[in-house]
Amino acid sequence: MPVNILSLANAVWILFKKDLLCEFRTGYAIGTLLMFALLILSSISMTFSGISLSAELTANLLWMIIFFCSMAGLGRAFLEEQETGTLFTLSIYFRPQAIVLGKMLYNIALLIGLTCLIVPLFMIFLHVDFQLWRELFAVLLLGDIGIGAVSTLMAAMLGGAQGKHSLFTVLTLPIILPQFLSAIHATMTILSGNVPTIQEIAYMLGYDSIMILAGYMLYSFICCE
Repeated sequence: MPVNILSLANAVWILFKKDLLCEFRTGYAIGTLLMFALLILSSISMTFSGISLSAELTANLLWMIIFFCSMAGLGRAFLEEQETGTLFTLSIYFRPQAIVLGKMLYNIALLIGLTCLIVPLFMIFLHVDFQLWRELFAVLLLGDIGIGAVSTLMAAMLGGAQGKHSLFTVLTLPIILPQFLSAIHATMTILSGNVPTIQEIAYMLGYDSIMILAGYMLYSFICCE
């Protein structure tokens, strides 16, 4: 059993590095996410310039930016393999579980990097001040993991569908909505100067675990016939 776990971890890491290297060579997803994030931040900044925002509205705006930016780039998780026909080759050399977990790790890492850019710019443009940074980091991390995991699974399911780019956001939102609302509420609590409850953090952690487990268990059935 330890050998199998180690083998799976190595395969996931290899696939993650492969996707990361391909992204650094092309820069498509990173460029798309950055441009989309800057466009939304600039638009919101001009719209709410000089207006004092409530904690509820601020939390909603932050997570809406993160969500729609993720929808602009994370749906391409399996696009390169499908266009070049290399997905079948990957399935020969790697277990299906390793493929989906490697893609999830890549999408999550991409989203965390994007969030690290969005949050400081969000604070500058909208004059927002976060006090409880440790709690905010935990909420952002759990929210990003949930969005990244669901996005990867939905990208795999819609890989061969017509109009998959438009379907991706429409079908992903209902699934991510529970985690999305929890992240907004926890962020609103932090902006109000309070600490999120253990139940809120445990719920977000449980949601992430279920989504990752769902991808691990279902990927071989939906994508590797």
